[in-house]
Amino acid sequence: MKRQKLSAGTLVYLLSGLLLVVVTPPLGKHLAMPDMLKGFLTGLGMMLEVIAIIKMQKSRSRSS
Repeated sequence: MKRQKLSAGTLVYLLSGLLLVVVTPPLGKHLAMPDMLKGFLTGLGMMLEVIAIIKMQKSRSRSS
C-alpha cells in the first residue's frame, strides 16, 4: 500500500475534529455544559472529520 502525504489543511481539519470529538464528553462531565452545547461540539468535530476525509479522497483522485 502506497503511503499518501496529507496537505496541511487536511491535517488541521482532521486533528481539530478528532480533538473536539474526544475532548467534549469528559469536559461535559467536569464542567456544567448544556446538552445542546455538547451535541453541537461533537457534531462540529464529526463534520470536520468528514471534510478531511472528502479532501483526502479528492487529493487521491487527483494524484491517480
